[in-house]
Amino acid sequence: MLNDWGRVVVSAVVVVGFIGVTVLYMTRKLDGAAVPEILSILLGALATNFTAVVGYWIGSSSGSASKDQAIQNLANKS
Repeated sequence: MLNDWGRVVVSAVVVVGFIGVTVLYMTRKLDGAAVPEILSILLGALATNFTAVVGYWIGSSSGSASKDQAIQNLANKS
């Protein structure tokens, strides 16, 4: 049960971080200011992890997690 909360928290941090850095990046870009290289690198890393989060919650990883939970429930009944 605690493991599920960990997944939710990490997913939320990645999504909020991605949105925050994207807004910061675009704000700096639209103001005509130079965007620091580290911000570009951070945006790329967060975009990759954002894709993984979406893939987990919507894609086949979600089905795999449900299967694992069903197996664990069966094992606990024995």
